[in-house]
Amino acid sequence: MPNEQPEQSPSDASIPMLKCPRCRARYPATDEIGGKRVRCPSCGHVWRDQRQQTRDVAGALGQAADAWAELGSTAVGAVDHASTVAQLVARTRKRDAFPASEWVGRRIGRYELKAVLGQGAMGYVYEAHDHELDRDAAVKLLPRLREAGDADTIGEKMFLQEARIAAKLQHPNIVTIFEVGEFDGVYYYVMELVHGSTLLDLVKRCGPLPMSQACYVVAHAARALAAAHRRSIVHRDVKPGNIMIDVEGRVKVTDFGLADVAGGSVPESGAMALGTPGWISPEVARQEKAVKESDIYGLGLTLYYALTGDRLIQSTSKSGMIRQQKVASDIRHEDLPDEWPERLKDAIVQCLHVDIRDRYHDGDMLAADLVRAIQPNQADLTGTLDLGPSIYPVKLVPRWVAWMALAILTATSATLALWYYGVINFGA
Repeated sequence: MPNEQPEQSPSDASIPMLKCPRCRARYPATDEIGGKRVRCPSCGHVWRDQRQQTRDVAGALGQAADAWAELGSTAVGAVDHASTVAQLVARTRKRDAFPASEWVGRRIGRYELKAVLGQGAMGYVYEAHDHELDRDAAVKLLPRLREAGDADTIGEKMFLQEARIAAKLQHPNIVTIFEVGEFDGVYYYVMELVHGSTLLDLVKRCGPLPMSQACYVVAHAARALAAAHRRSIVHRDVKPGNIMIDVEGRVKVTDFGLADVAGGSVPESGAMALGTPGWISPEVARQEKAVKESDIYGLGLTLYYALTGDRLIQSTSKSGMIRQQKVASDIRHEDLPDEWPERLKDAIVQCLHVDIRDRYHDGDMLAADLVRAIQPNQADLTGTLDLGPSIYPVKLVPRWVAWMALAILTATSATLALWYYGVINFGA
């Protein structure tokens, strides 16, 4: 997603402004450029104005979340959606890196690059057109020109690993990979193009989400991660910036660049990756191995952010965030707003336990609990039965007392029977 944000001019707050994602130059956001590709006169960067798209995402999300809440506990399984563009986060050494906009208008194989969609630590994501199949797509490029005889770098290995992992995960809430390849010394892979906004951008621009919408987004992200966990894949970088919502309100988890596959080989730099400070679990902050419950912790932090617009982990530096997370304590019900439903608090608290044994172990279970949190079904509640007043209260007695009473009754009956028999036969 582009990083431009409408801003207010100091001189005239009524005029929205666009900011170039590359050089940060500001320009009036006129109606004529709405939804179109724009070129910065200062640096030549090309991106697409998506202000209206963000508003469309917010509206579609509201409608989808309302329908989801009305469906009740079957909604998580019923509302299945398409996938989206992933974002790169793994690190690599850079050599012969190319500016993003230099590739706009050029072709990678059969794909013509049209505009920059986003930028990650490993490269750029472009809006592209497939001329053979006549469809739009997203193309991810590694910013390094390979030379003949070069050995694969760690960054290239991680780039290809991300594509292979994402290709294994056939799920409606996970990106679909079309093609992986190399063209004129440049690694690339192609994904379906989804017009939408990350959860991070949506909250920054529109403010905290209503409860039903926040639960809707995180529940579907939880389902996507549950599918990955069933394939022994841990995402390791769950955060609002890696969850997208498209203009039809569909939710997708992106960016498997730091994912860990059980039994697979992980490049050296990837094995030590922490994820993003402020969104990692306590065990990952202590440089312990990430597990599926680590992803669940990230979902808990993400849900809190979606509901409040604030991070639970706050510091002026990344190292400060990591130090906080190393010594984090359990979140308690009283730490959360009083107006939140108890079942919503229960879900967040269970996500954010420091001890992984106390967290959710299944994303599908978290998703189901989020449905119940906002649309509780009385038949699903657990309570204490009220038997009402009783004329003859029933008091349970120990079993040995009952057996003793039975033995005494039996002995008494036998004695009376023998006495009666003696009276009848010998009494006369």
